[in-house]
Amino acid sequence: MKWSIIQEADASSSPTERRYHEVIEEVALADTMGFHAYGCSEQHFFPPKFNVSAPEVLYGAIAMRTERIIIRPMIVVPMTWHHPILIAERLATVDILSKGRVEMASGRGINLHTLNVFGVDPAATRDIYKDAMNALDAIFENPDEAEYHGKYWDFPTTTVTPQLVGKRFPLLSMAASSVDSHAVAGERGYGVIAFDNFFGFDFLEECLDTYRKSIAETTVAADRVNNHVALCVGTAFCGATTEKAREQSGGEVLDYYQNAAIETFKRMAGQASYGHLKIDELIEKADDLDWLTEATSSVMLGDPDYFVRRAEKLAAMGVEEIVLRIDGIPHEYIMESIELIGREIIPATESL
Repeated sequence: MKWSIIQEADASSSPTERRYHEVIEEVALADTMGFHAYGCSEQHFFPPKFNVSAPEVLYGAIAMRTERIIIRPMIVVPMTWHHPILIAERLATVDILSKGRVEMASGRGINLHTLNVFGVDPAATRDIYKDAMNALDAIFENPDEAEYHGKYWDFPTTTVTPQLVGKRFPLLSMAASSVDSHAVAGERGYGVIAFDNFFGFDFLEECLDTYRKSIAETTVAADRVNNHVALCVGTAFCGATTEKAREQSGGEVLDYYQNAAIETFKRMAGQASYGHLKIDELIEKADDLDWLTEATSSVMLGDPDYFVRRAEKLAAMGVEEIVLRIDGIPHEYIMESIELIGREIIPATESL
């Protein structure tokens, strides 16, 4: 099992100008403790929980402080405010600074306010995403003579620079929260990162089964297929004991689901293209820490033994990587959690 981290420089415990520097220290520690990958989601207009609106800038600083951890944006949002050429150029810049350690995860984004501010119709996001990723495929395929003609982006033959180290085609993944989006990830030959699955483990199993069937039937060239399966855990914290873990981060977990998560999902659930976000049960049980921790895959909160048991359960379902959102609590607690995971959990689960 691989273990990774996702953060948004949550400023609930530190002001943003300090939180960014804390994040860099946290990733540097994760790098030395054997974590697999690091990334941020691109977020706009949603303080204090989500504060990384220019992730590529932060990745540049992280690249210079780390040596082996993969830098994988989680997620790039290829909507109309981002030209695919700009996405490719910025990704390649971070790849050069990190000496070839970059991958990319993408997704449509689920923040309705962000879509509204940038003038994007939520009903059009599936088509925009498909067009953008097709354009990126063309760029990565031939950056010296990139050309694309689509509905939302149309550009003549041009040289895109800088380019990924070795002019390689990057490993691509897609964030997915519905059965349909897992199917799309497989069709495109992408790895999948299942995220914010508060519908239970049976639903997660259905999503992963759909993905496996879809990627087995993909027509993408074999050397471009990334069949890696990951799960993003919306909030996570490991303590020396379960009691200490709950004491140090239980309030953050409840705050995240009672406020940030519900606010985002409730807005999007009313949109036809996001109809899978049926959040009635989450609204009803968002104050039940036991339910969040045991009945959903969106929360991991406990001692090392709990983390190992959860990893074993997920590995049996075919999950190869667990991406933990460790954020929103004091910096010293995050550092303790990262060290504990690296010292006790990563070695205990490396054979899964």
